[in-house]
Amino acid sequence: MQNMKHKLTFIVSLGIALILTAVIGATVSLHHCMKWDAYCDNGTLPLSTVKFTQNLIFHAYYWMGIAFICLCLVVAMLIWYFRHQQKLHPELSDMIADTSECEFKKIQVNRYTNEITIDGTTRPSRRQVATLLDYLLKAPTHEISFTELNTVFNENFFDGSPASKRKISNLKYEINDLLKNLGFELVKTSSDQFALTAKRKEVI
Repeated sequence: MQNMKHKLTFIVSLGIALILTAVIGATVSLHHCMKWDAYCDNGTLPLSTVKFTQNLIFHAYYWMGIAFICLCLVVAMLIWYFRHQQKLHPELSDMIADTSECEFKKIQVNRYTNEITIDGTTRPSRRQVATLLDYLLKAPTHEISFTELNTVFNENFFDGSPASKRKISNLKYEINDLLKNLGFELVKTSSDQFALTAKRKEVI
């Protein structure tokens, strides 16, 4: 998920830079072209000079048109990218929209007793479950990669082997079983990352 966010940030930054460059360049060019065109119409310049400048102005408008097309392509690219990410991660596009930080404050983790408290309801859990939930709640984006679990658990929990992948699957199932009917869910956002989300509340 972090890699996806870095790519998204890079694309958005590049898009904004291209858009600003195109808009500023087109505005400045249009302003000077209009001033020069008005100057040419006052009849004080030779006819050859007027024709030459009009040819230059034509090319200026031509390249402004190309810049506008490029601007439209950049916007289209950004829209396509956002829609593509929504298709890849529909659970995030549905849930993140109405997920606020106050929802996660409902979960309290006791690292010493390995107990999870949600809205006053306390449930026992394994050390790894309590440790992972505590990490996810404190993480700014409430997400973690599989390899980061090795640091969080202080052990070689995930090494890419089938056995470690089964441990990941079991851990995910155990957490979701603990959180079921409580409004939260641990979802797989990519091939090697988890995110803790608040379930979308259905309007009846």
